[in-house]
Amino acid sequence: MSALLTEVLERACESEPPPGDAVPDIGRRADRLRRKRAWGVVLAGLVAVVLVVLLGFALTTVLLPGPKARSAAAVAVPQPRPSGVLDPVLAVLAPLIDEKGYRIVPREPAAGAGWRQYAVFGAAGEPRGLVEVAVYDAPAGLCLPVRADPTACALPDRTPAGVEYARYAETDDADWQVHQVIARRPVDGRTLAVMATGERGTGSAERGEPPLTTLEVAEAATHVKLPDAFGVGERCNAPAPDCPILRVPVRPSG
Repeated sequence: MSALLTEVLERACESEPPPGDAVPDIGRRADRLRRKRAWGVVLAGLVAVVLVVLLGFALTTVLLPGPKARSAAAVAVPQPRPSGVLDPVLAVLAPLIDEKGYRIVPREPAAGAGWRQYAVFGAAGEPRGLVEVAVYDAPAGLCLPVRADPTACALPDRTPAGVEYARYAETDDADWQVHQVIARRPVDGRTLAVMATGERGTGSAERGEPPLTTLEVAEAATHVKLPDAFGVGERCNAPAPDCPILRVPVRPSG
């Protein structure tokens, strides 16, 4: 072998480990290579996860509509509510009205000490009149009027619970048709007048018919829960100028 070739080979082998260290060095190099590849796989997985999250967010933002900004000019529109949840008096009146397909709502002024007032509307929204309820105290008794004789007192009907009542139907005047019931609870004299009035001023007996019959008004007036829908101190006993003007006045005794 020439001296030149020998010099070339020596230079090529300068970076190689001694023969005795060759096997361990190869193992160390393989181990470093495996670690490098493992970290590469981990980093690639993390990048893939980040890309999936970003892609999902982008698709959600583009495809799904976000919340619309409220217009400054928007006005809240009240939604219809079931009649029977408005107040305790309507809890009694509403089922009778709702069965007819009508709607009953408080009519301003809707309430006072001892009275309530409600407007009734038909299925198409046409006015069907009023229902008014007034409460009285008559512990000493009650004269139930007789329309034919203002000085006489009528014998009352009685419910199984002992409530005394009388019914009145005043329909001669087409512009003020009334179905009214006066009922008294004898145990404490708590007295109720319920008056259903048809829409006034129609000039038509058919269009001005009260929204409840006398039987339905009697069902409401003698309902066990209706007297307790009013506060203990509420009463329309005279003087009570704000109470409804009844077609048949209530006359407590004593």
